[in-house]
Amino acid sequence: MKSNKFTIMINNDYKSMIQWHPEMILISKRPMTWKGFLEVPCISGRNMRIRLKLIVHNYPLLSNAEINFGKEIAFIRNEGFSDKVKDLMHNVTKVSTFLKQLQLLISSFIDSSHVIENYEYDAVNDQANEMVAELRNLFQIPSGIKVSANNTIDIIELSLNNVAVRLQKTSHRTCPWTVVYSDLPEIPSLGPFEKNISTLNIARNKLRLQVEMLEKSWSNLKQIDQNCWVIDPLPPKPSHLYRRIYLTPSLSMFIKIDPLNHMDLPEIKFMGSDTEVESMTELVSKNLYKWNPSCDIINNLMMLLDIDIFPQQEMKKEAVEDYNVVVADEECCICFSLKLENMTLPDKICNNEKCRKHFHTSCLLQWLQAIAGNHVIFDHIHGSCPNCKESISCHIKW
Repeated sequence: MKSNKFTIMINNDYKSMIQWHPEMILISKRPMTWKGFLEVPCISGRNMRIRLKLIVHNYPLLSNAEINFGKEIAFIRNEGFSDKVKDLMHNVTKVSTFLKQLQLLISSFIDSSHVIENYEYDAVNDQANEMVAELRNLFQIPSGIKVSANNTIDIIELSLNNVAVRLQKTSHRTCPWTVVYSDLPEIPSLGPFEKNISTLNIARNKLRLQVEMLEKSWSNLKQIDQNCWVIDPLPPKPSHLYRRIYLTPSLSMFIKIDPLNHMDLPEIKFMGSDTEVESMTELVSKNLYKWNPSCDIINNLMMLLDIDIFPQQEMKKEAVEDYNVVVADEECCICFSLKLENMTLPDKICNNEKCRKHFHTSCLLQWLQAIAGNHVIFDHIHGSCPNCKESISCHIKW
């Protein structure tokens, strides 16, 4: 019962804030923090808009709250004013009520000052006013989307189900928001996220629709993560709609989900030694007709590969340093690195059982092209392995 009363009190406080102080925006819930402007009536007939930030660490108790004012009231901020503000914090139980009484307190101090008629303060520019109004509209419509902002309220982050999009305000009327960070994958048919986003409400609705649309694709990818040995990407993020999984020491499989048709046959490509790639490609081609959109993706993939279970990652043994080793097993034998600048992993493996060195296709292509006498047959360049000198080939259109 006590909990219900507490919840009702908080909800009533929120409603009062929207009604009485529409330009005070809740920018954080931990701790509860409001930021914006407080309109204060003056005896001169004009109202002052005071910049204000209120941090309530023990909400709804205001006893240890922090409050920061803008320079608009610098001329009245003295020891007496600060004491009055502290008294208010100890005597009220709602943020909305505190701000209402604070308006009266500031008004009384201003009216008793002799410098108010000559005091000038900076008016908030039109863009800031628009931002406050837009945020107010955003909070008035309940949704499951979380909203946060930076200190200057010009970067807004919207998040739903751990998928976030960060937007920055621009000065362009036609494109008022630009995306500075996104967990959403790029889907060519939908265009860039910031396309046609004129308000934060539109951005919020677009985020919700895309998250709902991608949920089933993400569910398929999660099944792959749980049942397969994923070697790329590490770690997987919502923006990654592909997986590269381990099959054998010299073979891996690349899988890319179609986000608009998540149960259809995904894009599949094999990487590794030529003999294993050729053998597995032929096997999958024979089994393609068995793909069943009503089955889960793991069973479908095992059917294509004609296996009962996917290989699992072995527990790594404690590394023993070998100072004679020049390059690690999984690194490219040419550039001595695991990932290129475009995050590509080595996807070519020597056919020689005693060699099995890994190569980036681009590195191997450059190597083979630089050696005179290597032949090109059916879009493949043939030459010798840089490590064991056995025959090796590489697709030219990598």
